[in-house]
Amino acid sequence: MEWGEWHRDILGPGFQQLALPLAGRQRATLVRCDAVPEPQRTPGSESFLRDTAVLYLHGWSDYFFNRRLARLWKDFGAQFYALDLRDYGRNLRPGDPEQKPGYIDDLAAYDEEVEAALAVISEENPGARTVLAAHSTGGLIAALWANRNPGRLAALALNAPWLEFQFSTAARRITTPFLGGSKRKERAPRALPLVIPNFYVQAASENHGAPPWDLALKPPNGFPVYGQWLRAIFDGQEAVAQGLDIREPVLVQIAMESFRATSYTTKMAHSDIVLDVDRIARRAESLGRETVLARVPRAVHDVFLSDRAAFDVAAGQLRRFARGYIAD
Repeated sequence: MEWGEWHRDILGPGFQQLALPLAGRQRATLVRCDAVPEPQRTPGSESFLRDTAVLYLHGWSDYFFNRRLARLWKDFGAQFYALDLRDYGRNLRPGDPEQKPGYIDDLAAYDEEVEAALAVISEENPGARTVLAAHSTGGLIAALWANRNPGRLAALALNAPWLEFQFSTAARRITTPFLGGSKRKERAPRALPLVIPNFYVQAASENHGAPPWDLALKPPNGFPVYGQWLRAIFDGQEAVAQGLDIREPVLVQIAMESFRATSYTTKMAHSDIVLDVDRIARRAESLGRETVLARVPRAVHDVFLSDRAAFDVAAGQLRRFARGYIAD
């Protein structure tokens, strides 16, 4: 299939982007990390995944921006790509009243851009094995995709995947019938009256001096939350609860602990303040046949956005998993 041309990405030198047209007015964007400058390579790194391509899926109210993560996979020798899903990040259309950022009423709809991205990756890396890496909501999407597509991946590397509702399974199941969704398409999507605090931005500022992302693409208070979107998430989480049968090895990385408070505290810079990591740990047992669970001390929700010490721990865990389960 003929694709368009790669263009310089918003992340600057070493990154390029490719628009992936989808049905209707939609589009996704594939980002590729090219050569890593020698001064930015991880000390002591060595290439052991030269015949591997990685596709990364971001979380909710998010987009791909983590240069350190891309360069980590490149240090391993892999080819690294990231996908901005429809209505996220590079695909936002400022001023378009018809666009609902982050909205979807069926997680399987993302198969369209995942398949398009994999087709590009396959053309550029013939014969390479593929790893699907993902964070938070992207981790749920990736797990469900892998379950529907056995044998197409070498492994999954999931970073704080949103496998279960953070408040409880019971709360999710009680709430689900009252939400809109794909079975009730006659109801126009309406945003729920929810206010999301910007503690995550404050934690990132404490760890990095400033949030390492564009606040226009990943807003401090998140995207509007629609009932139909939440229903799609809950349906996916229920599928995980019933048990998936992912045949490839899965790495699940989470923070050591979760923490919640009504006002910002320094502890938020070293905890998962979004999800309940213990619930994720329990639900990870339902993913498939071979799952490795790794906790990262003092990590935040996105373990690869933690401070340098926690990032290095997470990187070491990922390196050991890649050597043991992906490399020849």
